[in-house]
Amino acid sequence: MRRKVTGVGFIVMDGYKILVERRRDELKDDASRMVTIPGGHVEEGESLEDACRRELEEELGLQCDSLTFLWKAPHSTPDEDQMVHYFICNNWRGTPVNYEAEEIFWISLDEKDLLGFDIDREAVRMLIGQLRKSCSQQTHTRLSG
Repeated sequence: MRRKVTGVGFIVMDGYKILVERRRDELKDDASRMVTIPGGHVEEGESLEDACRRELEEELGLQCDSLTFLWKAPHSTPDEDQMVHYFICNNWRGTPVNYEAEEIFWISLDEKDLLGFDIDREAVRMLIGQLRKSCSQQTHTRLSG
């Protein structure tokens, strides 16, 4: 029987680059060696935001002051039916350390096709749309102010 799981994905940005991971070979629930947005499972009784903060610390050694919800969507693995909630990590602190993946590295937003899952590529498209909207609103405010 397939497990139903709630998951989080967290987008850590440095300018217009995002931190991604290459998954380890031995992972069984998703394709190994695939490039993905980091994330993890929400534990019982844990809020989505608390799960993001815990996973950020466990996987990357980072702390995050605030999280902005971006998008959620279903994702299926061979063993699980997941609902993944993506968050943007604002004002993160620390130096990214690879604790769980094969490797971590930065990609530019236009390199989103390196991501192995459709759901991650769509999250980056949503992020780009949000950044464009925010930039447009800031420009409008400056011009009309």
